[in-house]
Amino acid sequence: MSRLVLDILRRAKEPLTTQEVSKEIMRARGLDISDAKLLRKMVKRAGMTLRAQRENGLIQSKDGGGLYMVWEVVR
Repeated sequence: MSRLVLDILRRAKEPLTTQEVSKEIMRARGLDISDAKLLRKMVKRAGMTLRAQRENGLIQSKDGGGLYMVWEVVR
């Protein structure tokens, strides 16, 4: 999943929220993004992956305003 997350963030024109990353993962895997239960599970998994990659120094998080953080590749 790490490779897919990094690819999604590299292609993004702007920083993405964890939920936006999760939806892109689901689209890439051909999963139904309207399935709320599956989306919640993917948000948790993507969040774990994003935090791990932040610790590795490959991506960074920023305050996205409100309750959300946004993620982007370290340039």
